[in-house]
Amino acid sequence: MNERIDQAISDFTMMRSWLSHRLLMRMAIVDSSKKGYLKRCLLAVVITWLPLLLLNALQGLAMGDTVEISFLKDFSTQVRFWVVIPLLIFGERSVDIRMKEVTRQFFKSGILGDSELSSFMKIKDRVQNLSRSLTSVLVILVVVVTSVYFRLKGVRDSDLSIWIFKPGNHNSVLSWAGIFFTAVSIPVLEFLILQWLWRWIVWVYYYLKLAGLPLKLNSAHPDLAGGIGFLGFPPGPFLQVTIASAISFSAAVAQRIFFLHEKLSAYYWTIGAFALFIIVVNVMPLIVFIGPLTAYRRKGFFEFGALINGHHRQFENKWLGKTVTESIVGSPDASTLTDFNSSFDTVRKMRIIPFDIKILASSIIIAFLPLLPLFTFEYNLLDMAKKIMQMLL
Repeated sequence: MNERIDQAISDFTMMRSWLSHRLLMRMAIVDSSKKGYLKRCLLAVVITWLPLLLLNALQGLAMGDTVEISFLKDFSTQVRFWVVIPLLIFGERSVDIRMKEVTRQFFKSGILGDSELSSFMKIKDRVQNLSRSLTSVLVILVVVVTSVYFRLKGVRDSDLSIWIFKPGNHNSVLSWAGIFFTAVSIPVLEFLILQWLWRWIVWVYYYLKLAGLPLKLNSAHPDLAGGIGFLGFPPGPFLQVTIASAISFSAAVAQRIFFLHEKLSAYYWTIGAFALFIIVVNVMPLIVFIGPLTAYRRKGFFEFGALINGHHRQFENKWLGKTVTESIVGSPDASTLTDFNSSFDTVRKMRIIPFDIKILASSIIIAFLPLLPLFTFEYNLLDMAKKIMQMLL
């Protein structure tokens, strides 16, 4: 891989959105090191969480029995701003590293060569322009502002006494912290989530364009994916984002079960839909390679089939139907027969989607780990584990 290719990949990023990148530059925290991302996380906490603590403290809602769920007792809110937002911010770094690693492997393995560099540069420029699109930022802002409007307009009586509402007033008037939470804190989180949704769309577009290039795949590659099996190798680029989503989802469901005494069974369909969401997020970008993989699998099947027919015919002519003076044991002819058969078997087993189910399952399981604590509300996990072990042993 030459220096031109390495340089083209080293400055490739999908993380510089039009709005956030300019704000970070003004605040001099655009540094892409771990320290830079840590500063951004602390800034996010200062903007979204600290004012909530101060405003709740002023109204006596930060802790105590003034309301049933005081601010510090609201673990769902703490998780959103202390865990989910930092994961979404740090996710930018992990996605950048993973995308560069994947792109570099295309050229390093020879699947893309020097002749495709100009086409790749056009794709790269298009992808980066999309990720920095002013239009996408404006659409996201419109969605966020509209959401704020309907949330403020839709405030209604609540059966639950929580810090978001002033004590008394039938829980229908927002507290100071409730207003800030609705107008600032949640919109910041929504903006980050929608920004990641746009990045995911750009990621799918990037893979779609790569799949359209003249990829030099190898149908006999042992990864059973033509040589691009690395695309499905964990961790997936958006694994950290799916983990953040799973944590947020789990905390929200746990809060309703813990404080409203709802049953976990009422959320089985919702959990199933969330499971489907995780699978789609991780798998859909890889589906775009079905076309080239199917074509190379078919091509390899016919070409290796013809090659093996010729080789095996020569083997039969030499060893079968006539008296031979040399021993077949130890002969290279027998060894090449086995090698050819093994190569054809690899071609026959070639997948049309570049991932192994077992490898993909590991990423999905990791993303699902935050959901496991939910089942402690309804099941004794230790007893369940013992019963499973007894059945297996």
